[in-house]
Amino acid sequence: MLSVGSPAQAPARKRCRREGSKWTRSGCLTCKRRRKRCDEEKPSCRSCVRLGLSCEGYGSIWAKPLNPSDQVFQQYEPVPKRRRIDASASELGSSPASTREPSSPCSTVSTCPSISLSSPSDSNAIEIRTPSADNSDFDDVDTSRGKEVVPWNAPVEFGLGILDPSGHMSNLSHLETHFLQYHMEQGSKLLANLDSDENPLRSLIIPRALSSPLLMKALCAVSAMHLANRSQDNLHAQTAAANYYIRTMSGIRAALFQSPGQPFTDDSILSVALLVKYEIVRGSVKQWATHLKALENLVISRGGFATFDTDLAEFLWGLFMYAHNLAKVTNRRPVTQELIPGTEHLSLTKLDSYIGYTEDIIRISARIADLPCLRHDPVALILEIQTIDSSLRSWTHTMKQYNLPRGITAAAIQRLLMVAECFRDSSYIHLHSILKRMSQEIAGPDLYTLWSSFVSTSKDAALQSCVTRLRSFPLDQYCEYSALTSPLFLVGAESEDPATRALVIESLDKLQSNFGIGNVKRAKEVLHLLWDGEMRHWLDVLEHLQWDLVLA
Repeated sequence: MLSVGSPAQAPARKRCRREGSKWTRSGCLTCKRRRKRCDEEKPSCRSCVRLGLSCEGYGSIWAKPLNPSDQVFQQYEPVPKRRRIDASASELGSSPASTREPSSPCSTVSTCPSISLSSPSDSNAIEIRTPSADNSDFDDVDTSRGKEVVPWNAPVEFGLGILDPSGHMSNLSHLETHFLQYHMEQGSKLLANLDSDENPLRSLIIPRALSSPLLMKALCAVSAMHLANRSQDNLHAQTAAANYYIRTMSGIRAALFQSPGQPFTDDSILSVALLVKYEIVRGSVKQWATHLKALENLVISRGGFATFDTDLAEFLWGLFMYAHNLAKVTNRRPVTQELIPGTEHLSLTKLDSYIGYTEDIIRISARIADLPCLRHDPVALILEIQTIDSSLRSWTHTMKQYNLPRGITAAAIQRLLMVAECFRDSSYIHLHSILKRMSQEIAGPDLYTLWSSFVSTSKDAALQSCVTRLRSFPLDQYCEYSALTSPLFLVGAESEDPATRALVIESLDKLQSNFGIGNVKRAKEVLHLLWDGEMRHWLDVLEHLQWDLVLA
């Protein structure tokens, strides 16, 4: 007989999970920050009441969108946090070295002596901590692997489907697949100034992103932000965009420190290029310039564009040259130096998805912006004015022969030519604007009369020509029209005619609605400030705002 105290009589101990409130993603903000379960009692949850905490209510801690002028990344002391083991392998690669991320994913790469992706010293900088510290909106979504799929060619309504090109994409999460399909069917067509069978946002980016977790995150950041712009109250897409943006920054920073002194990989450089695009889509007036400068430094560190294959080199060069030259129009200080080796001899061979037929014209726009550098050399200034005028007057789209991408239509070419002509008209407007401003700063209007006599087209004639073109073409959803932000801005900034101003705002409203690019909204804001305020020149408004506006 077994004694009462015998171990055989002791009941088996069973491990059980501690009882508690059901975890949900809709808990109060206080419980979310504490990473605790919430019973969702209203108006204050019982957990907060029991602990004597102030219950902050129910909502999203990411609900407030970023201000466009914010510098969104700043170095701060890393805070230890718990890390999900099962999710780490998908972050930056499969090797042990590539799965390690910095403990502070929001900190910048500014510690690298030659590359900077942020400006921590900026007094307007704010700190955003990674959503993984409180990522209830993503833990159940982004780390799950695709089980439910629909056919590749299924229709998408704002990217609500899940693509499956080969039966099962086990390496992508549901959320990644969601934004990849939106990019494939919507975003890539609207985020370029020319769509064709060879649109690099599809043909170049997508195949590389499918094998690069870092590039996939950058693509998802752009796609999510674009979706958020084109949807009303789409907080989920906006939150996803911020999350992927931060993860991309973390991955780029990790890649920099994993192989110090080694050339940056193609996919990592493409990720930085997509960050430039992300900020332009978001409507940033600060951070895009930081990323563009970083892109320049990374390409220089590789030895120039000649170190890339042709398709990648032309994509990067088109994006860089487009943003670099248009940035000069609205920024007094240079954003980049264009010192990339071989740049002076590099030219596009294929009709570019951003530049179209405007390559020579936007180079002239940059020269116009540089005219104030010659104010103390009257002879050189007049020679440069004459050269610029001659180049604009003699320009035709046939001056340079481009290889046409597959799938481009005759109607698309006509739209590109219309856009290029608007750019030429606006370049004359820009030229007169800069000359008048220079004359006022130096000695008065008499100098403007002298300088403008060397320009073959008057400002009024250029304004009328551009307005006539805008009225003759319906600004519908063809992506070629998305490039018109810059000409529209200059027409609006230099016209005092109420009807013309109304046309400009109406046209910019169409661009914003049709293409979902945030810098269109910034252009409208500057115009309204100019028209309603006492400042007489748009450069004064931009300087007062301290905005690095880009109209790309």
